[in-house]
Amino acid sequence: MIESDLSAQNIILDGIRKIFSLLDLVFFNLMNFMYQLFFNVASADIFSNDMILKFYGRIQVILGVFMMFQLTMSILRGIVNPDEFFESGKGVNGSGFSSIIMRIVTSLLMLALLTPISIPNASNEYEKQINNNGILFGTLYSLQHRILANNTLGRLILGNESTQSNLLDDDSENDSDSELAKSSRTFTSTIVKTFYKINLLPEDKRANHSTDGDDAGDPENRVCSGDIDQGGFLTNYKKEDSDFNEIILSVNDTCDTSSIPFFNAISKALKSLIGSNHYLVAYTYFLGGVTALIFSAILLSFTIDVAIRAIKLAILRLIAPIPIISYMDPKQGKDGSFKAWTKTLSTTYLDLFLRLSIIYFAFFLIESIMTGGLQINTTSGIVGGLSTLIIYIAIFIFAFQAPKFIKEALGIKDSFSLFGGFGSILGGAALAAGTIGSAVTGARSSWAATRDGEGMHKFGALNVGRAIAGGIAGGVTGVSAAAKALSSAKDHPGSAVIQAYQKQNAAKYSQGDAGSTLFGRIGTTATRLFTGESTASRNERNISNLEARQSALDAIKKRVSGEMVKQDWTYGSLGINDNRGNTIGNVNYKSFMAEYEAAKSRGDGIVRFTDQSGTQHEISFADADRQKGYLLKNNEDSYIREIVNGTNGHTDVELTSLIQDAQAKGGAYLYDSVTNSYLSNTSGGVINSRDSYTKTSEGIGQEIRDAKRANSKAKADDMYAGKK
Repeated sequence: MIESDLSAQNIILDGIRKIFSLLDLVFFNLMNFMYQLFFNVASADIFSNDMILKFYGRIQVILGVFMMFQLTMSILRGIVNPDEFFESGKGVNGSGFSSIIMRIVTSLLMLALLTPISIPNASNEYEKQINNNGILFGTLYSLQHRILANNTLGRLILGNESTQSNLLDDDSENDSDSELAKSSRTFTSTIVKTFYKINLLPEDKRANHSTDGDDAGDPENRVCSGDIDQGGFLTNYKKEDSDFNEIILSVNDTCDTSSIPFFNAISKALKSLIGSNHYLVAYTYFLGGVTALIFSAILLSFTIDVAIRAIKLAILRLIAPIPIISYMDPKQGKDGSFKAWTKTLSTTYLDLFLRLSIIYFAFFLIESIMTGGLQINTTSGIVGGLSTLIIYIAIFIFAFQAPKFIKEALGIKDSFSLFGGFGSILGGAALAAGTIGSAVTGARSSWAATRDGEGMHKFGALNVGRAIAGGIAGGVTGVSAAAKALSSAKDHPGSAVIQAYQKQNAAKYSQGDAGSTLFGRIGTTATRLFTGESTASRNERNISNLEARQSALDAIKKRVSGEMVKQDWTYGSLGINDNRGNTIGNVNYKSFMAEYEAAKSRGDGIVRFTDQSGTQHEISFADADRQKGYLLKNNEDSYIREIVNGTNGHTDVELTSLIQDAQAKGGAYLYDSVTNSYLSNTSGGVINSRDSYTKTSEGIGQEIRDAKRANSKAKADDMYAGKK
């Protein structure tokens, strides 16, 4: 990055530099913390506890006995069929009996190497590891501890010649200045210094150049020339394990070297006003904090991966007797379980060092670029800046992809996902956020299902409670589906979780729009369980019965209306007096309509007719037109009453049959003589009047419409409950 900043110090630049440096302070401290966390997790030994060691011993005994039984059975099979053991070319790998003996000896030796041994008064870390883990795993763990403790990979890749003795020194666990803390400071400050450089003069104005390129050590070459070390800044900066916080906090320090505080303040203020002062460090905005943040994420990802690795190593050690003893079995070929176990152990063990090497290599690339190792055609302006930024992004992406890329290049099966622990973190974050979203969706879905027939929501404690319960259920079902997706995702677990939530929430919205509710789905499931029939199916049957009942009543209505108009013996009230004010008796509908049509054809304004007693009456044509419908209803009522009661010898066999059919299907509504009305939603009433079948038919029609509207929710509940 830039190493010369000749910008004049002023208040505005102070503010800008301060804001970005505070972000750097947060992110670089985070990276420093993640570095230490990585090493602590990487050095974890899951089976170091005495209780776990005892448990491990029991499991190993059980596995060992089981595998010895298997071996014994194999030997017995060999006794039954000796050719399998003793003929050359038919033994294990075609080597005969000597190969079997060799394999048995090898297996027994391997089992001995697995067994923890007791070294009294273990004096060093290696002896402690052997006591806990046996010679094989003790050696592996001890080697790992030495590589991590001595920062071996960091020295090899970064060229660090530090003489630090032990990063993981047990005696310095509570020491704030432990070797690990020093190593993390070295690690972090190396990156910080690439973005916070000693402010140098332009190259053509430098007085001299050191052979190692460290021009910052020559006061003549610094913008802030002089022999005075600004508050010890240069001393700290040149240290290998510099205090990076002090470097970042010095972002606005200037070249004012006055030693008197009062005059220093006045001098600094005046120089700020006239723009004659310069900054102590050349600062690269923004990029440093972004780099620290991204590498913190990478370190966190790798930390989770190595934690998983520690568990895998523990499990590999736990099951070790199985592949080792199976190695004795003559039936095992060259690609048996022992080879698979050995390969898995090797790749799992080396995975830590691969990831650690990737971290150091990425930092090596960045440090090399910062010190001029990057060669691009344009090194300044927007094009140069964007080119550099793109290369940084490529390094970050490579750091994520490198473990899988390297393993694929070497033909090694990758036991981790593409983004490793970081992907699991994203998946976990998506899981937490998506659970809240699913809960909200469940509540909204339940609330959407409270709409009435007019599309309005029905407020009330019950519906609010249903919405809350729906929200809880939505969160539970959402996290269940997402957790399943997270556990089964090979790559991009965050994306898998989001897709699971999207699918789950879309289904919830569909349920709400269809009117399905949580309790409705529970209810229809319970109904199917105890009755063998869903609520929707039962409702459909009831609706079908109502429709059949209504059809029977409508058939009666059609028969009565069709036959009454043919009869001369039906009578009913016209409902008015005649033109002279005389009361009109009951009138036959057929004869009245004949006079009505005749008057209409003549254009008379008067309709003349005779009532049941033979008295003649006349009414205006307008009154006749208004009252003919009323007379129709009364004559229809007269017709059915005459047929039902059998008075005057009048009969209608078909109508009688239709009435019997209708009453078998539920009949009319029950009649309440107190209120003089028919009771809705009842059955078993007698069909003996026009009102009995017309009002019942109209009421049942409303029942059917209500039942169908309600059943649409039951059908939705049935459909969505059936998918679980």
